[in-house]
This record gives sequence, C-alpha cells and structure tokens, in this order.
Amino acid sequence: MSFRSKRVFLVAVALAWAPWSFSVPSPPEAQPYRLVAGSLPKKPSKDHPAPPSTPQASTNLKGLTVTLEYADAARRAAFLKSVDPELKDPFASRPGSLEPAIVFVVGFDNQSRGDVQFQPGNVVLVSNHGDRAFPIDLTDVYLGAERAGGDDLERVIDRTTKILFDSATTIPGGAHRARLIAFRQLEGSKWKELQIHFSFLQIEGETHTLSFVFHKELLAP
Repeated sequence: MSFRSKRVFLVAVALAWAPWSFSVPSPPEAQPYRLVAGSLPKKPSKDHPAPPSTPQASTNLKGLTVTLEYADAARRAAFLKSVDPELKDPFASRPGSLEPAIVFVVGFDNQSRGDVQFQPGNVVLVSNHGDRAFPIDLTDVYLGAERAGGDDLERVIDRTTKILFDSATTIPGGAHRARLIAFRQLEGSKWKELQIHFSFLQIEGETHTLSFVFHKELLAP
C-alpha cells in the first residue's frame, strides 16, 4: 500500500469518528461480499451439499478459547452498542461503497491456569494472492485524526481504545476480553481467501501461534 493511499485511508477512519460520514468509493470491479470461516469450498454435489456458512471461527489451546468473527456493519453495530451505545461506527460506508476496512471481533476466553499475553501488532492478514495487511493501531488513528484537522484528539483516542486491540494485552485466568481488529481494505477484488495469522500468543509463559482461514462469499449488488 502506498504512503498516499494509507494516508487517505487513515484520514477516512479518523473522520468517521466525527458526526458526519465518510466513505471510500468502490473500484468499478468491486462487488459486495462477506467473509465466512474456512477455505473456499469446492462446488457441492447433490450427494454432498455445502455445509452452512458461518462468519465465526474458534479454536481452543491449553484452556484458552480464541474466537474470530467477521464483523460486517450489523455485527459492528451490535458490538459497539455492547461497549457504549453512544459510539459511532468508524468503519461505516455509504450504500454502494466498499467498506474501508476488513474488521473482525476477536474474543479471548481464558480458562487456563495463568495469564495470557496477546500482541495485536504481531497479527497479519494475508490473501491467497500474497497481499498483506497489519492491524490499524492507535498511532494510525491518531495520525489520521491529526492530518484531518481534528480538534479533539483525546476523544478520538479514548473512543479507539474502547473498541480496538492496540497494544500488548493481558487476559488474566478466568477472564474474557473482546475487541475489534481492523485491516485496510485490500486493493483489487480477485483474491478469494484470507489467512489471519497470530504469531505471538503467550499462555502461561509459553509462546504459541494460531491461524484462521476465511473465504470471500459474494453478495448480490
């Protein structure tokens, strides 16, 4: 992603915290889609119909359950309402426009005997075409708000920390944590699968990696 493209994107996210809306125009070839868990399925046969699709994937490792759920506009709205009913969706787009980010709700349910350490900066999204994206962090949002001429940067930061996994996070034993992870929208529309790779997840002092696979499901325009 070019520096100019990233700057435009960050300003878009920062402006979305304001009372007005901001959208990213869709390229001509773009088509609305959602992400569903699992690899792209083969064409189902009459004898073996495709299983029901779900936007959520989860795994359990040493007493820690990690859930990754694709968050479209409706899911984001539900999540934001659960955090603070006054929060606006910073990733909203106008009808007919491609959403500016690929967003997931990430949940940790720690039933292990010790603390879990999560480093969101070590998460990467990789498409089947080799495109890579890293999570939007607090610095990105702050710089975007500053470039957009925001006059209440502290408010932007406060809102962001409520909903985004940004820095190293500790989940004590018996605790649950859920926040968003967002990636810039990938350029182009030919990719079909995404892998979200967690390269640093420490459970009781041991470091582990996790990967989740999602595929694109096209929606009617």
